[in-house]
Amino acid sequence: MISLKGHRIVDLSWELVSRVTRMDQTIEEGVRDVYNMPWIVEESYNEQDGTIEHLVACNVGTYAGWPVGGVSGHMGSHIQLGSRHNDNWSGLPEGMKGIWEMPLDTYYGEACVCQLDHLKGEPILPEHLSNVQEGDIVILGSTNHDDAPWIDGDTAYWLAEEKKIKMLCPGVPGIGWETKTKEPEPDNCPTHRAMTGNNIPITYPLVNIEKLTKDRCFFLSMPLNVGRMEGTWVRAIAIEEE
Repeated sequence: MISLKGHRIVDLSWELVSRVTRMDQTIEEGVRDVYNMPWIVEESYNEQDGTIEHLVACNVGTYAGWPVGGVSGHMGSHIQLGSRHNDNWSGLPEGMKGIWEMPLDTYYGEACVCQLDHLKGEPILPEHLSNVQEGDIVILGSTNHDDAPWIDGDTAYWLAEEKKIKMLCPGVPGIGWETKTKEPEPDNCPTHRAMTGNNIPITYPLVNIEKLTKDRCFFLSMPLNVGRMEGTWVRAIAIEEE
């Protein structure tokens, strides 16, 4: 029997609170995530068994605060890979995988925790990540929310191709994990390119990283078992020894 006695669990997932349209058309407002993304549901009646269920999303344009209507797999803490997500960019390798194509053990394992509070508005360089071991899941955190350190493009490729990390897990706010988002291809978004081009999942935004007390832990971030969905929501947790 597996036991977690002597260990503590830290929830690293951002909490969202649903915006609910009730069946009587009253509305209960919710709480958005760190990227200002809402979670939208509509109450409905299941005629099969008489229960009340929530349908995800709303009709386009019915919610002025989110005219898109739909809910994507990128709302709140989520995980993503390259296939069907950024494989339309030039300069990326053929054969990038989707999250549904990776083995289950891709999404859990030993992780190093990199608390980078000493970096304020500076690039994160390899020398700042001395505790990263080959094959690690890498958790990056900082409480410098207004003056966050950011992942240098060369550092992203160093993590992906030299350290061959298993997963990248940045805290937001606190870590500027992507840069050059408006640059023309193929110079845009180097962290995206480094990770997804090497089939390394990115799980973000994470929170509560500063509550971890060890520099290594066991990390678990499971995507939904849904094929052809390029990003899915996760409940990311860290387990560390007390």
